[in-house]
Amino acid sequence: MSPTRRDVDVILVSDLRFPGGTSHSVAAEVEALHRAGYRVGLLHLNGPLVAKVGPVNPAIAALVRSGVADLLVGRAPVAARLVIFRHPGVLQAAAQQLPPISTDTAVILANSGPRDANGRQVYDVGLADRAARAHVGVEPLWAPIGPLVRAEIVGDVPRERLMEADWVNIIDVEAWAPTVPRDDWAGDRPVIGRHSRPSRQKWPRDAATLRQVYPVDGSWEVRVLGGADPVERLLRRIPPSWQVLEFGELSPHTFLQGLDFFVYYHDPRWVEAFGRTILEALAAGVVAVLPPHFEPLFGPAAVYAEPAQVRHVVESLRSDRGAYAAQRDRARQLVRERFSYDAQVARVQALIGPPSEPVDGPRAAPRRPRTGRAPGGPRIMLMSSNGAGMGHLTRLFSYATRLGEGAQAHIVSLSQAAPLAGQLGLSYEYLPSSRALSMPPHRWRPIFRDRVGDAINRFDPDVVVFDGTWPYGGMEEIRLEHPEARWVWSRRAMWREGRNKEQLAKDDWFDAVLEPGDLAQAYDRGVTVDAPAHRVNPVTLLDRGDLEPRDQARAALGLPADGPLALVSLGAGNINDTTSDVGAAIHALTGLGIGVCVTVPGIATAGAAAGEDIHLVRDYPLSRRYAAFDVVISATGYNSFHELLRMGVPSLFVPNSSTSLDDQQARARFAADQGWAHQLPHLSVESATPLLADLLSNGRAMAQRAQEADPGNGAQDAAQLLIQVAGGRS
Repeated sequence: MSPTRRDVDVILVSDLRFPGGTSHSVAAEVEALHRAGYRVGLLHLNGPLVAKVGPVNPAIAALVRSGVADLLVGRAPVAARLVIFRHPGVLQAAAQQLPPISTDTAVILANSGPRDANGRQVYDVGLADRAARAHVGVEPLWAPIGPLVRAEIVGDVPRERLMEADWVNIIDVEAWAPTVPRDDWAGDRPVIGRHSRPSRQKWPRDAATLRQVYPVDGSWEVRVLGGADPVERLLRRIPPSWQVLEFGELSPHTFLQGLDFFVYYHDPRWVEAFGRTILEALAAGVVAVLPPHFEPLFGPAAVYAEPAQVRHVVESLRSDRGAYAAQRDRARQLVRERFSYDAQVARVQALIGPPSEPVDGPRAAPRRPRTGRAPGGPRIMLMSSNGAGMGHLTRLFSYATRLGEGAQAHIVSLSQAAPLAGQLGLSYEYLPSSRALSMPPHRWRPIFRDRVGDAINRFDPDVVVFDGTWPYGGMEEIRLEHPEARWVWSRRAMWREGRNKEQLAKDDWFDAVLEPGDLAQAYDRGVTVDAPAHRVNPVTLLDRGDLEPRDQARAALGLPADGPLALVSLGAGNINDTTSDVGAAIHALTGLGIGVCVTVPGIATAGAAAGEDIHLVRDYPLSRRYAAFDVVISATGYNSFHELLRMGVPSLFVPNSSTSLDDQQARARFAADQGWAHQLPHLSVESATPLLADLLSNGRAMAQRAQEADPGNGAQDAAQLLIQVAGGRS
């Protein structure tokens, strides 16, 4: 990072701790100006609107760390050609924290009206204006973020200082573009959706309006990202035809790719100053249907309707693909013209002209020089996504530990379990995911590119292996910047039917696709079935020969040497709640006189185990000690399913039905249909007890049938493929 300068082109002043849209909008403006060659500084004010002391928003902190902007701290004077005060309430309350500032032009960006939804005053236009004049010595311009805010401040701001055009939020249009252009519908009926925080004000106020806008009768598929608590309060339930995801289960970009229409209606008493989620939908190529009050802001980019008209509008566009495509393309064009990074740069250029230090072309983070490479065998860099479990990371461990003498492996993982690589003697580094940093994917992507690019520069791999079902945007750019390495996509099968078809086009980003096999492949109905790939047998980290004897395994885990023991590995649940799968499993086992072990992540409340004769198990890889258990109750993720069957453990499978892509139900059904294991879609004491009793009597014979059908571990063949690809490095 270059030394911090206190003379810059543009200074943005705000409370940089805001957790949501304000900080992400600051980050977008910084990034846009930096790309155009402007030198940008940031000044932080501890304003009254963030109640808790906390760090700078991660999206902004990442830009500072990468040298995109300078964080100006201390009381030394600063100078800028333009100063932008974002949020008048922060300026009014905390201007005394500013260092001396010299500038020719200042703008107060009103990103909300002076009063909130409850009528409480957030700021006073006159006081905020006076604070700016006192600290920068010029009369500031006022820029409303949109038409609704303009209407609220127009009577209080001097006419000659109210900017003619709104200072709307911006978006990286290319980063939000559809991954693969889609010419078909998302389903056999209209698929509509929305994403927002689960605040009551962000949903229709009454049940009748809610039903008009978001049908509950199953005629449309309704998808929600961000939770739907207000709906449950209004309707007393979540409609069964709806699909509701909490924040973090999918990125907004991924979520939007699965919609035909973005339908966004809220409490009419609430004034939505801008509507960033709408802008994201428009940029992502989803047709937006909105209440008419948004029309002054988004114009022809969206379709507007009163709640009673929504059904007609959606059905009409659904019946005319040409009209739908025209609206989608019109929206993308208007977003590019008015809400893009280029639009922001033009806005600043109109005020202060071009950057003071022109650059040839857009700025980019400097690349580290490549160092001389030490002699040795092939180098394989293995990168995992941040999946819900250990599947991605463990598969990479399976490959890395079988590469053979002379080969070098390095793990780069978005999983917080990355340090487990050290236990296996592998070098590793942890790269925080967008979720771990609380950043939207399009803000996180430059960090991802820089960190992975830096790892490639340091390790100089012959092959980069990515294990995941969703290759991240930015990988294709990393490849262009580092053409020396070849790339392999490790992509397990058993995707839910019809899901993620558009991801298959990313095959083109890779030199080879490696597919670890699945014992349940006969029940695979996902889109990868006919996709080209180099297929190997099912992959596990350990082989049968790695299984420790029963007494040794129990001693290592600190378990009783005698008596039957069961392992419960189902995820979160309270052990005393028999309505949960975990609680029901424990009560069924204790009723049969079987000792219970629970994997530590399976206990939702730490104190719940107090007074219970339950053993907590924490070990990796746990499969080497499966002989300690007489029966296992487990979900059917790739790892657990194949490890249990390969190691010959009597198993009751309870598939996780909430996975976004992995078809765990199909795996469980297949194993049960083959007579290898038992399965239940949901556990109760009554349903589990007879199956567990049968496993205690016949489970070993059932598990042996699975072992006899096992074609063997494909990890060695997978490792050999990576060595072969490394031999073709350019």
